[in-house]
Amino acid sequence: MTAQELKTLPAAGLFQGVSDGADLERHIRVGADLPTLLMTTAHTTGDLSVLRNEWRPVDVLGVAQCNVSDEEKAIIREECYRRLADHKKRGGGPPVRPTYDLLRGIGEWFLGSSIEPLIPLLAEELIFDGDDLRQPQWNKQTIAPDRPFNVVIIGAGESGIIAAVRLKQAGIPFTIYEKNDDVGGTWLENHYPGCRVDINSFVYSYASSPRVWNDYFGLRNETLPYLQQVAKDNGLYEHIKFGSEVADAVWSDEEKIWKLTVKSAGTTETVSPNMIVFAVGQLNRPKMPEIVGIDSFKGQAFHSARWNHDVKFEGKRVGVIGTGASACQFIPQIANVAATVTVFARTATWLLPTPSLHERVEGSERWLLENLPGYAQWYRGSLLMLQIPGILEHVVVDPNYAASEQAVSESNNFVRQQLLQWLEAQIADRPDLRGAIIPNSPVGSKRIIRDNGTWAKTLKRDNVAVVKEKISEITPGGIWCVDGTNHDFDVIVYGTGFHASKFLFPIKVRGTNGRSLQDAWKDGARAYLGMTIPQFPNMFCMYGPNTNLVVHGASIVMFSELTAKYIVDAIRVMLEKGARTMDVREEVFVDYDRRVDEANRARAWGYSKVNSWYKDAGGRVGQNYPFTAAEFYQRTNAIVAADFRFWL
Repeated sequence: MTAQELKTLPAAGLFQGVSDGADLERHIRVGADLPTLLMTTAHTTGDLSVLRNEWRPVDVLGVAQCNVSDEEKAIIREECYRRLADHKKRGGGPPVRPTYDLLRGIGEWFLGSSIEPLIPLLAEELIFDGDDLRQPQWNKQTIAPDRPFNVVIIGAGESGIIAAVRLKQAGIPFTIYEKNDDVGGTWLENHYPGCRVDINSFVYSYASSPRVWNDYFGLRNETLPYLQQVAKDNGLYEHIKFGSEVADAVWSDEEKIWKLTVKSAGTTETVSPNMIVFAVGQLNRPKMPEIVGIDSFKGQAFHSARWNHDVKFEGKRVGVIGTGASACQFIPQIANVAATVTVFARTATWLLPTPSLHERVEGSERWLLENLPGYAQWYRGSLLMLQIPGILEHVVVDPNYAASEQAVSESNNFVRQQLLQWLEAQIADRPDLRGAIIPNSPVGSKRIIRDNGTWAKTLKRDNVAVVKEKISEITPGGIWCVDGTNHDFDVIVYGTGFHASKFLFPIKVRGTNGRSLQDAWKDGARAYLGMTIPQFPNMFCMYGPNTNLVVHGASIVMFSELTAKYIVDAIRVMLEKGARTMDVREEVFVDYDRRVDEANRARAWGYSKVNSWYKDAGGRVGQNYPFTAAEFYQRTNAIVAADFRFWL
């Protein structure tokens, strides 16, 4: 099955494509995920008695598992099949949208009392029969049919796509300007070998556009076609102007509109929307290291986000600078074919054990996802209920603990020891790799990277070497280090990340009274809820300052959906009030910003001195969202009009 053939979820009959239940029974016995099966059975039958306390799942590396004997597993499978079969015999149908109480009952069995604040969010994430709770329940035609109002979205990545979907559903005219020649954002631009998501694809996808994926962690050639298909299914391509880059955006105090300068194919035009939505992402402008002589190298050299597929690595001496998320994916691929690979790794990164990282969705598990209604939704639900809280509580600095670059709390140290045990076991035969594998920083201080043992195996290869010494310069033939060692290369690959802290770069933005956004952000990018900035009216950011998820919140796709919902609701309020302008109140912005900074300083990523893209040049954490996902949901569920000033 190709990425373009990803199947949607079953909805019609209870046992769609099932003959007398024999197929269902066989696949349940062979490969059903037990927590998912139990929740599906409870929801389908409406009987929560199947959710026994002794069958309650435990969290194993972010995946729910029933910690019972093989004999008990067989009993669970038999019990669930019997209940589903009886339900069908009685004429029961497929599961429909669950009630609050049903969600609460299932959620309490799965997660305990901590499920309470997540229930409304979970209800939106688990869509049955296309009942999309995030779809606007209003339309411009009924609120302000004669009022001209249009929106420009800048960027057609995953954030821009969902914003456009919601605007179209609300009947709001919009245009998307995209600098590339297709949708997809970072998934279009990054095409290095091994490129894949590091969040389970059943979560790293829109709730309103679920699919049965080919891989648990989809490769780029599965993720990009998914985004393209969502855009096609929702008729977005006709609203997009490709190859168009917005150079500047200036607010007109007189006309109460934005003036955008758009460059496309050698031409320049000015467009004047009532509102702009920046959906340009954070990880889309490659960052090259500041190393003496970087332009002198005579061999092939490129950044991983601008991969040169004309370069053949067979028999080549390759140097790689960086060991971040992208590097951990492409280095194993290069090592399989290159003569030698030398990895320049100044700091190590914590790895999260993820056995299913490279696994296909196959066999009985795939059959159940495709044929048993509700099963795919509850598989997604099982992931969400663990990943939305994540390990946020374990990265909070405990003021009563002797915090250090080892750990910031007792629970943070516990997580460290668990990960340390897993990593140490992999390099027991190569203690020389300890400095490259074991981080000297608290868990959560840098991005945690998923791994299934591939990273250690790669570094242990005979043709792979790790250099911890600082680079002094790049020469025509290779790389010199400060200790005087020289390394000759045919190819250098930069896995050095992105200009993450340069939000909206390189677009120049001016708000009321000609205020420069670049000046406003000279001490770091800041925005209320990551979206709005005082004196920049009718302007919203998606995946803006302090909205990055690191150890909690499930996925940025979910946050994009919540942000899009908030933005569209803002338009509703403007239209109902007859307002031409809305601008977040300064005091609201300041209070929120102060709380964000205080919270980030009390997290591992704010405490640690380790080098990280989470911090800007001044050392402020301008990337990460330090609160719970439940709070973000509550605060973005609807506009609080009192947070803004409106002008007619």
